[in-house]
Amino acid sequence: MPSIRQVVRRSGRLTALSRGVRDAIRGVPAPGPPTGASSVPLPGIDGVAELHRVEPRRIDADARGPRLNLLVPTISPNRAFGGTRTALDLFEALAPRFTRLRVVAFQPIPDAALATLDGFVLANAGDERPPIRAAVALPRGGDATLAVGPDDAFLATFWTTAELAARLVRWQAATFAGDAAQRPFAYLVQDFEPGFYAWSAQSELARATYASDVPTIAVVNSSLLADYLDGQGLAFHERFVFEPRIDARLRPFLAEPPRDRMRRLVAYGRPETPRNAFPLVVDGLRAWVKSGGGSGWDVVSAGRPHPPVELGRGLRMRALGKLELEAYGSLLRESAVGLSLMVSPHPSYPPLDMAHLGLRVVTNSFGPKDLSTWHENIVSTASLTTAGVAEALAAQAAAFEADPGAADRAAALRPDYVADGPIFPFADTLAERLVAGL
Repeated sequence: MPSIRQVVRRSGRLTALSRGVRDAIRGVPAPGPPTGASSVPLPGIDGVAELHRVEPRRIDADARGPRLNLLVPTISPNRAFGGTRTALDLFEALAPRFTRLRVVAFQPIPDAALATLDGFVLANAGDERPPIRAAVALPRGGDATLAVGPDDAFLATFWTTAELAARLVRWQAATFAGDAAQRPFAYLVQDFEPGFYAWSAQSELARATYASDVPTIAVVNSSLLADYLDGQGLAFHERFVFEPRIDARLRPFLAEPPRDRMRRLVAYGRPETPRNAFPLVVDGLRAWVKSGGGSGWDVVSAGRPHPPVELGRGLRMRALGKLELEAYGSLLRESAVGLSLMVSPHPSYPPLDMAHLGLRVVTNSFGPKDLSTWHENIVSTASLTTAGVAEALAAQAAAFEADPGAADRAAALRPDYVADGPIFPFADTLAERLVAGL
């Protein structure tokens, strides 16, 4: 004969009734953590992680003269790309008008990075009298102190450093000038940075740096980007514009005689950077292979390391990671087709490097941006879709097969990228503006 417990367990209604009676007697237990909950803090629970929690510390004027401060996210060779090199070049162009220089980075500064800064010495951010050429590393997102005097001028290079520069300038005016007119700071704008984020606190804070109440002298990387900022209704206290220029270390490859080119496709691969559309690079390559392309070809990516990517039909994309410029130049000189996407108004360096060094290039248009007007080797697809990328790749690969040397004979349609002369012809004027503000 079944026991009472067995009878209750066989009946759903009796089971529910039994649990109700038990809970009424014992009390309902406190709810536990949700299934799958972890100790990882919620995003944003501690504020905007990208902001630099830096407090200025007052120091007196230095008899050694004005100091130019470069505020840059990183100068580490493993993390620095073309934009960082451009920032350092601008800093160097402005430097002759200042007697003291300081590089302020928000990542550790390895010896290899310090070695690229001529005569710079590692120093403490709070030092009152650091060396004439000082490099300091502040913790990203952590509390830090930066010594600031009345003769400090600032060059910002990313929206987070521009937000910090504006705060430092406000503090500087209140501390040393009794709330007199604020001094201008320079802001190197190299892309439409609100577009790096979904609609969010970050996107709005980034946009706000383009409309600061602090006098901002914008230095805009390309007329394309400047036109885009105009279209967004964004105006600065003053603005200078320059055009992208090939890295000086790649110039020797321009003068080389053509080399024999392999059936090799070079993709610009930065999986962690959404604007480089790496998922579409992968799907476009797979669609190209599925349609019959890629037979006898080698496919590699340059930019950032990632696992090998299977493309189908036994073909895979190998990651070469971040290459030294000399190795990068040799790779381009010996390859046939390039694929580099950029979902932003900035023209981007890789497709221009590829085209000028003799690759047939597939990239994308964006608003008024059409790099096919910059070089005959570039196809700028308006169809940023898997099929659009695959069709453009098929056309460029077929053109190489038909005439492997044609891309070496192709012409640049704009002289800017390989022009001689100073990239910042306005450097003296900009430096005068900053020094006069002090």
